[in-house]
Amino acid sequence: MAAVSRQGEQLLDAVYYDTADLEPVGARPAATVTKPQRALAGRLPAAAAAASPLTRSSPAGEVVLGYIRDQVAAIWRYDPLVRRDAPDAVHQMRVATRRGRSALQAFGTIIDREATRPLCAELKWLAGALGAARDGEVMLARLTADLAAISPVLVAGPVQARITGCFTAELAKAARTALAALDGQRYLRLLDALDALPADPPLTPLATRKAGKALAKPVRRSARRLQRALAAVPAAGDRDAAIHEARKAAKRARYAAEAAVPALGRMASRQAAQAKELQQLLGDHHDSVVARAALLDLAAKARGDGEDTFTYGLLHQRQACQAATMEQALPRFTVTRGDRTTGR
Repeated sequence: MAAVSRQGEQLLDAVYYDTADLEPVGARPAATVTKPQRALAGRLPAAAAAASPLTRSSPAGEVVLGYIRDQVAAIWRYDPLVRRDAPDAVHQMRVATRRGRSALQAFGTIIDREATRPLCAELKWLAGALGAARDGEVMLARLTADLAAISPVLVAGPVQARITGCFTAELAKAARTALAALDGQRYLRLLDALDALPADPPLTPLATRKAGKALAKPVRRSARRLQRALAAVPAAGDRDAAIHEARKAAKRARYAAEAAVPALGRMASRQAAQAKELQQLLGDHHDSVVARAALLDLAAKARGDGEDTFTYGLLHQRQACQAATMEQALPRFTVTRGDRTTGR
């Protein structure tokens, strides 16, 4: 982008600072970062004063919208980094979409759930479009590290080359899919909808209540949902599927609590930290499930090419043992609900 001329900078300064002349005729500060501000990132002067901090006495709607604004800003921030294949950019952009969607779902009594249902569906689509690239990154790193952890004498055949070749090809395909999604009209419509939400949110009457009271119930509800999901794991016919459901519940409990920290303070911070730790454990378990399926596929291809498949079986068993260890750790986890702490 060409440098902004001195005359242009003076014009930007005038528009940026002389808002007092515009307010009497109805002008108000934008609820979101404008497209020119994004395009001129780093060239505009800093805001003269920061917004008032959110507290437990702030309107509940403002606290939730503040969190959603942060996620929208993160999506915009990581968009160009994903396009440039910057490290961890896909992961961070995907997390922002999930945080925003979780907040809308958890606080549907504050921001009307029915009104935002289509937006949630589009955020789920975007997370899915980014998902294959992220999953490929995780699998390549996981299997490479696992292979490096075993003795070289137990490595039979070109295992690393096959793993690298498989996931490198998958990553290239996933990257093209993600970029095609970001270049499409559906994504542009989603960005417009995300920008429009904070500017004209479908707030419910509860949104005007003090956040300290209005947000406590949804946050506790997300913790109860997580506890129910964890309690269902031991008796589940498909434990892997049950643990995956618990993982999704952990994400919602974490992100709902994160959003409510300005209003609920220590209680929300504690729930967010506990849910994050559990989410990481359950996420590792899910990755082990995916890794085992990938190893079976890699072994089948290696066998078809006449290669020794012993090492793939060894890696598969290592992943199964890791998953069993994670399952044994589940009973020690607790999630705070308000002033109470409950466990399994």
